[in-house]
Amino acid sequence: MLRTTTRKMFASLYLFSFLVVAAAIIFTVNYQQRAQALVEAQEKARLILDHNLAIHSYFSNQLKPRLFNLTDKNLPEEYFDPVWMSSTYAVREIDLYNKAFSKSDFYYKECAINARSPRNEADPVERAFLEEISKDPSVSVKSSIREIDGKPFFVVMRRGESMEKSCLRCHSTPAAAPADMVASYGPERSFSREDGELVSAISIRIPLQEAYANANKLSLKLSLLLLAILGVSSAAEFLAMHRMLLNPLTDLRDRTDAILRDESKLGQDIPELSRAEELKELTVTFNNLSRHLRREKDGLVEQVKERTAELESANKALEEDVRVREQIQLELAAKVAQLQEALAKVRTLEGILPICSYCKKIRTDEESWQQLEHYISEHSDALFSHGVCPSCFHEVQQGFKKGKQRDTNE
Repeated sequence: MLRTTTRKMFASLYLFSFLVVAAAIIFTVNYQQRAQALVEAQEKARLILDHNLAIHSYFSNQLKPRLFNLTDKNLPEEYFDPVWMSSTYAVREIDLYNKAFSKSDFYYKECAINARSPRNEADPVERAFLEEISKDPSVSVKSSIREIDGKPFFVVMRRGESMEKSCLRCHSTPAAAPADMVASYGPERSFSREDGELVSAISIRIPLQEAYANANKLSLKLSLLLLAILGVSSAAEFLAMHRMLLNPLTDLRDRTDAILRDESKLGQDIPELSRAEELKELTVTFNNLSRHLRREKDGLVEQVKERTAELESANKALEEDVRVREQIQLELAAKVAQLQEALAKVRTLEGILPICSYCKKIRTDEESWQQLEHYISEHSDALFSHGVCPSCFHEVQQGFKKGKQRDTNE
């Protein structure tokens, strides 16, 4: 079984606390950095949305109405130039220039169902959003984090343009649209639109992989710095604790072991272990306890000696008393034996017995008369057997003869 010491306990506690705090710092910093990256992505998406919607508004409200007023008189009806006649085309091209200049890799798309350009056709997720906002006007923006091809993206989809009258020239019917446009895009896509109809949504994807990687790097650097500070402070605190607490406690343990090995050291004061107030109090308490135990032990030794002498004296007296009692018991036993023997012989009739001079019956204490042999049998161990003596036999015989003769004469 492993021996658990205070040093091991403190070391384990510091290591555990160190790891817990380190993990908490790393997790918190990384979480905050990722949250900050997400906030920046949201802000970037908002700026892109607002910027491109402003371009659409400029085209619809200012550029196209004025240019149409100028070109309607000078250009044929079949003329179509998407460079200035399609705000979606303009935004897409501006986006390509922007990516080329800034080396940015965000995704911007004005998606639509049955879009005129296949590049603007909504994917399944965008199509579902378009159908949702068409049914529910209260929904305007939806954002989420999607993983595409194993990479995380912050995705924002926002309600896009609604069809305006200036746009119906190209989106009502193929016959009303410029012939050049129909020749370029065909007579099927993005027609039959109505004024006020929601026709598009804006879909933006801000890549988060690089932001997350930067957050991880920053988190790692900051965590290493914080861990280094924490490690140095913990080491300093542990060394101070070791010097101020653990070493004095070890010294106190060694002195206690020395007392256990040599009882003559009991009662000796130990010097002050530390300048810490708690350890000073502990030292004073230990010294008081040691002196008290010394006095108690010395007193107990004297008491044991006294009690031992008293017990030995009492034991001798008890042994003498036992011996005397045994002698008395032997003598009593002998007396009892003698008495029993005497009692065996004691049943002898003595004194004056009142007896009838004629029938020989004896008068008892109850004033009744009892046959002689019965009285003697009850009051002694004597037994009787009956017989006839010669003289009595002669008298009885003579009596029988006289009685027989009288019977004959009669």
